[in-house]
Amino acid sequence: MIGFPGRRFTVGSPHPAHHAEPLHEVEIDSFQLADRCVSAADFLAFLRDAPLDLDHTQIDCIDPAFIVSRAAGFELRPGCDEFPMIQISYWGAAAYCNWLSRLEGLRPVYNLGARTAGLGRDGYRLPTEAEWEAACRDGRPDGTRPGPEECNAENAGPMCRALRAGETLAGNFLPGAPAPVPVASLSPDAAGLYQMLGNVREWCHDRFGSYVPGSGPLRNPTGASRGAFRVVRGGSFADPADTIGPASRMAAHEDTRCEVYGFRVVRRG
Repeated sequence: MIGFPGRRFTVGSPHPAHHAEPLHEVEIDSFQLADRCVSAADFLAFLRDAPLDLDHTQIDCIDPAFIVSRAAGFELRPGCDEFPMIQISYWGAAAYCNWLSRLEGLRPVYNLGARTAGLGRDGYRLPTEAEWEAACRDGRPDGTRPGPEECNAENAGPMCRALRAGETLAGNFLPGAPAPVPVASLSPDAAGLYQMLGNVREWCHDRFGSYVPGSGPLRNPTGASRGAFRVVRGGSFADPADTIGPASRMAAHEDTRCEVYGFRVVRRG
């Protein structure tokens, strides 16, 4: 976990093509963000320790999944342990956060039955998109985009592509096709974070919605008050590099389980 200070800063982008919010100010409290996405091995530990915590509708174990469901329980496919956990819904990721909180004696954030969250608790959760953007901008303080060997985007360079799951058929990804790379296999950014841009789109806490101008900076914004679509950030191995940046955002239904979605955890600073 890497600590980030509370601050006031400007989020968004003035360029509509970046699929970002318009520029506006937010204030956020300090937070700690995981330096990498949750791996398939991390998630398997949760599945084996608390097999009843996850509804099977929240995880897709069909190809090209790194974790599969067998008669004896969940299994990790060979050579897949360090690849990011993929094909997991928003609420499946939340279930992992609750398990990790209990493991460390913290108060779980999510009520999975009611599908609500108590962000005032000290447990692990998904980052708000403001937290995610702040951390990502700290990692690229010069504002430059990562190069083709630093970002596993659709048009990644040859050294990056050589690390992709398809090159060893991990998870039954096809050779030569866009695919994820292991969670800490590329160089970290200036903040010490691995693959904030590219590899997998990362679930954020916020419900997706448009920014509505107000009378001042938003404090610890958490997105729209209603809706089943959540924000995903960071782009993926299937996205062109020029569409990926600290401010770019997309919407995904919270029950989506897709090979381009993963997550990392956060907790209060």
